[in-house]
Amino acid sequence: MTTEITLALPEEAAAKLRAEFEHFVKLSTGLDNEFTPPGFDDFLRARLLHHDGPLTERAVTRLLSGGEYAWAKRVFNKQLPNAMATLMRDAQRYGYGLAVRYEWTPQERLAHARDWSRQILEDAGADLAFTDPLASQLATSAVDIRTLEEQMQTPAWRVAQSLRRRVYDLMYMVQTERTAGAARSRLGELRALLGLSMDYGTVSAEEAARVMEQVEQTCPHLFREEPDDLFARVAAWLRRVLV
Repeated sequence: MTTEITLALPEEAAAKLRAEFEHFVKLSTGLDNEFTPPGFDDFLRARLLHHDGPLTERAVTRLLSGGEYAWAKRVFNKQLPNAMATLMRDAQRYGYGLAVRYEWTPQERLAHARDWSRQILEDAGADLAFTDPLASQLATSAVDIRTLEEQMQTPAWRVAQSLRRRVYDLMYMVQTERTAGAARSRLGELRALLGLSMDYGTVSAEEAARVMEQVEQTCPHLFREEPDDLFARVAAWLRRVLV
């Protein structure tokens, strides 16, 4: 059953309501050119329903489908991916960041971002049609965890940088060491440190190979197998004594 209510308003009050409606339409279409504004009756109904009181199912349905709430929901759905992009873009200015695993391929990064986006939209009650735009924003905003560590000067990054410096210090020591035994000991330390540096990601496998190649070119005798017999041991002992 529908009940009609006729309102008798002074001219000034009616003009004010009409001006508010026109301002609402202008603002709404300015923010979203695809927005279809409600009629004046629906706008007036939404204004009246702001007051406490019982709401019929039909009034609620009309409010959700054509009133201010529906407009706000559509704007939220459209703006959420853009808002997320703005958030991630400005995060680094204030000391925040979104990191991603360094071993992920671009396809893996996008797939995980899509799963995350779907969960965000479901929790927010937003339209799942915006999953892909939001996933794209997340995937492009995230940076390699190692890049983020460098930007934030984290303890892990400082350790990695120390390892890198130590690698080149050891390389110099191996090349300038005067005794073969000490040089071989330094070479073993260098190999172990290169392996640790590659685990940290501060030295690539190609760079580690170049370091070892340079050491081998400078000190080829360190890479030759020495004879392990009685005479060789006596000769090595004599060298140590004489030095």
